[in-house]
Amino acid sequence: MKHVYKKVLLFLFFGVTLTQMLNAEQAFENEQYQKALWMTTRFYGAQRSGEGPNWLLANYSPTNVASKYMQYNDAAITGQSYLKDADSDGYDLVGGWFDCADFVKFGQTEFYSAYVLLLGYSEFPKGYQDLYSADYNGYIGSDDFTWESQKGVPNGIPDILDEVKYATDYFIKCIRSSEKFYYQVGEGGADHKVWVTSVFKSGMPKSLGGEREGSRTVYGISEKGTTMVAFCGASLAAMSRLYRQYDASYADLCLLKAKMCLEFINNRAKGNIGAPGGFYGSKPKYEPDVCTFLVELYRATGEQSYLDQLSNYNSYSFGSKTWNHGYTFCYNNTEDVSYYNMGMYAGDTLAKSHLKYFVEQLYKPKNGYILNVKNNEWGILRYPANQAFVYGLYKNMIGELDEVDPYSLGTIEYIMGSNDQKYSFIVGFGDKFPRYPHYRNVYLDDSDSMALCKIDEKHIQLGYMVGGDLNPSKYPDDINNYKSGEGGIDYNAGLVGALGYINSIINPVSTADINTVVYNDVQCYLYPNPVVNVVKLQSKEVGDVRITIYNVDGDVVKTKDSTWEKLRAEGISVADLNNGSYVLSVVAENASATKQFLKK
Repeated sequence: MKHVYKKVLLFLFFGVTLTQMLNAEQAFENEQYQKALWMTTRFYGAQRSGEGPNWLLANYSPTNVASKYMQYNDAAITGQSYLKDADSDGYDLVGGWFDCADFVKFGQTEFYSAYVLLLGYSEFPKGYQDLYSADYNGYIGSDDFTWESQKGVPNGIPDILDEVKYATDYFIKCIRSSEKFYYQVGEGGADHKVWVTSVFKSGMPKSLGGEREGSRTVYGISEKGTTMVAFCGASLAAMSRLYRQYDASYADLCLLKAKMCLEFINNRAKGNIGAPGGFYGSKPKYEPDVCTFLVELYRATGEQSYLDQLSNYNSYSFGSKTWNHGYTFCYNNTEDVSYYNMGMYAGDTLAKSHLKYFVEQLYKPKNGYILNVKNNEWGILRYPANQAFVYGLYKNMIGELDEVDPYSLGTIEYIMGSNDQKYSFIVGFGDKFPRYPHYRNVYLDDSDSMALCKIDEKHIQLGYMVGGDLNPSKYPDDINNYKSGEGGIDYNAGLVGALGYINSIINPVSTADINTVVYNDVQCYLYPNPVVNVVKLQSKEVGDVRITIYNVDGDVVKTKDSTWEKLRAEGISVADLNNGSYVLSVVAENASATKQFLKK
């Protein structure tokens, strides 16, 4: 009965014919769901801008360089790209994720994607494994990047957190102060002019998307951009909670910067903005995202004051049947996670009813389609993948996690290759998958010719979900087809969350493998403030501590192992620090605190 039921779901969900329905593959071995999650998570490591390491490019130097661009080959650095990203005053903005097949860092998708990934791990932690390390030790050393070889070296931290931390390291820089926020690096128009790898393009002129003369164009704001600031802050707040057991000092810095994001939102003009050049439009609403941010701050701190602020934003569409703008969960329509957070963690019964409406009415398949999303939509499969994640969140909210929701499972299996063509829309997964995705770096070719590109077999398990098609027999597998052959960090985010949900039920990670250390806030007082030479900490605590001092850019400027007794009596010398604002983080056994001070 189970298989028959799933076949019926495929018929309803995707509108396949009866013949297609009866011939469809219906299930995978449990390991295949783990492999799919591993691939789609590690994909973010192939999106790393900056020093990386980017596992896809780790050993790569320009190859097959077009003769007309050979003059730019002198600037290429093996395995690295875009090391000059900075504001006009030299403020460092290196790092973060490329948006998709191209190399611009767009805030519209980057902040959203990081948050969706963290929400998935937060709600379904038993679905996520630790199979490799943030530096890809084992893969790079052996030059073997496959799942089957199991060359990854676990580091005690779930892989999803290793991947997202690379983004939050960059987010810490993006919120420079409560008055300055950076949301984009690079320009879409220039970036699209040449089809080469990021390693080679970095050495090209700015007019061709490179940084030969210095940093690419950087876009910062002192007001508006509310949704991007909110998702940046929500990601940092979530990371402060989820990463605290691994590095309390880093968690403290993330929380400090998250609070800075809220200060920016509260004290600056609100509203949303699009990406320069028209690559992403202005999101219609920001209120849902501020609600999500406030809930995440509450979860990170336990402070009721953040939930008290929800009333300023949570009436934006209540009582309306036009929720989600008649569309579906994506970077531009985010009520789903707002309703989930408010219903799950703020006890908002109306929000719960709205999410119930989404999954039981709005998203239930009708007439063979999903909502009003037709088959010629750009990146069609990201929408059902996102909805599969929403189904998981809803099941978590109502406490039904004994088995995987059939709509969620059927959707993800379709994407993995459970369809009449046995065609997987995840590059490198299964036997049949896209061989010509619109994705520059996977070809490891700098000829500036799509016609000459051939996918690099060594790195074939890319984990990149293409936009795809609701009829796999019509998928063109054409490198020039942007609508169906391109993907992106936002495409994968919902898919990763849905796979985390599925694996948490069918492949749960042993609780023995989950670190359960909890850090409590420690009461202490920093003085004098401002300080000239020596800063001291007054507390009743005793024992060993580690002190880390950060500047406002998030750089570590001083570390010291000490004791509470010495901190009270001798303090820490800061005479060698430049004048300005700093953050002092103190971490003791299962306890931590963060204090700000001004050096004069």
